[in-house]
Amino acid sequence: MQDLRPIERKKLSETVMQQLQTLISSGRYQPGDRLPTEKALAEAFGVSRMSIREALSGLAAAGLIEIRHGEGSFVKRVEITDYLSPITASALGFPHTALALLEVRSILEAGAAELAALRATAEDHAELAAAAADYRAQTERGETGIDGDLRFHRAIARAAGNPVLTELMNRIQDLMEQGMAYTLGQNLKTPERSQQVAAEHDAIAEAIRGGDPVAARAAMIRHLTGVRNKLLRSMNEAATGKEKTQDA
Repeated sequence: MQDLRPIERKKLSETVMQQLQTLISSGRYQPGDRLPTEKALAEAFGVSRMSIREALSGLAAAGLIEIRHGEGSFVKRVEITDYLSPITASALGFPHTALALLEVRSILEAGAAELAALRATAEDHAELAAAAADYRAQTERGETGIDGDLRFHRAIARAAGNPVLTELMNRIQDLMEQGMAYTLGQNLKTPERSQQVAAEHDAIAEAIRGGDPVAARAAMIRHLTGVRNKLLRSMNEAATGKEKTQDA
């Protein structure tokens, strides 16, 4: 009997808060959406308005919603930088941190490409093609192509049809953008590198369009491995140049 402990009874507001949090994280309520009124929520959950107020206050404290007096409660956009110290977020300007980010992307995006090959809709295929063309057009104008590249990889995440994966990709989007700013910026020195990235995008899109999960996964790994290898070359070139400057 000594191992038995009394069962804890949760407050109604905690249960309401958990259910609302689930609705937000699942995408039922998107960033910018206004939640139902206190009265409507109280009726829907069968609890008092006091319990609803406590739940909303908890969500606001957690940074998930914003309570605007006289207007209502609105879902906030949660950014990964909200959970990182400024030093960690700013560290993406350094090549070594960009390499660490590529490892994370390889883990997530190889699986995303695989799932996309199994689940992508006609609309997803059209978006992938448009994003790939967008990247190519941007680089042909002498731009880095960050917008097109982000659009392409976000399209794959959406096509995977997994809301948790989509949320994870959304949360590292700012980090990806900073990492891409470094790696794609290096491509401007050698236009052929941008052309190679465009060809890799086409290969990934083709595998997804063909419904081949093995090929899609392999194409994504080749793509991100290529980005990693080019980044390592750039780092070596920079280190060699620095050594020559110091020896001079």
